[in-house]
Amino acid sequence: MDWAIPQSLRYSLRYAGHSAGEQRLTVEPRRDGLRLTLEANVELPPPKTRQRWESEVDREGLPRRYRERVEGNGARVMEVDFSREDGLVTVSQGRDDFAIPYLADMYDPLSLILAVGRLNLEVGGVEKFALVGGRAYVERLPDQALEVDTGGEKTLRNMRVYRLRPGLSLLYFDEDGYPVRLTQKVGEHVFEAELVQVERLEAGQRLQPLERRSEPGSRANAQRNAGRPRVAAPEPGKPRVVAGEPPKEREGESSNRRRRRRRRYN
Repeated sequence: MDWAIPQSLRYSLRYAGHSAGEQRLTVEPRRDGLRLTLEANVELPPPKTRQRWESEVDREGLPRRYRERVEGNGARVMEVDFSREDGLVTVSQGRDDFAIPYLADMYDPLSLILAVGRLNLEVGGVEKFALVGGRAYVERLPDQALEVDTGGEKTLRNMRVYRLRPGLSLLYFDEDGYPVRLTQKVGEHVFEAELVQVERLEAGQRLQPLERRSEPGSRANAQRNAGRPRVAAPEPGKPRVVAGEPPKEREGESSNRRRRRRRRYN
């Protein structure tokens, strides 16, 4: 994955085999690094939440600042400042601030995904990452083949798989380094995020915020379908990701205008 290209990755969310919302990861190259922004509307498990995570990382992929806002039953806000120069990591949660020593390279949830995608571990190898308030152990599992749709043809593509502990999460990366799938055990069920579309952005382009799924018609449909069985998500060895349709070109647009490049998964 070329992190020097501004792009947007859209994911569908599922929980216990049911549609659970959507999320979007935006990558914005900066002169001194990257800004990663994850926006999500999560409908399951309850309560419904609206989340926004933002991480500013340097050229090495280490975070300088991290912000997290979760709105559900109330709002929770957290900001983290990583200062290797001062040797401190400062965490702000509302009116409460505290600092911990910066003794080793530390990561937030977004920069951790970036770091895992850059790993060069052999199968069975384990890497430890320091996090604010804890640590994560990343183990390389045997590769798995996922069925994807490229240009209308179904093909099997090889995926690198990593297991994260604690938390029993699995991260799947394709041969281009895109995080294609994430599974995480939440309670008695599995929460999944699957990549459905990659959109290359133009310089300076601003994306509209994700819309809430709160229209009356949508709520009525959800209530009607609540009692119907849904198809469970595929097994980790054979997941399928549906394709997103590219938008139609607007009339009158210049044919010389550079079109956005889209990668579609199915």
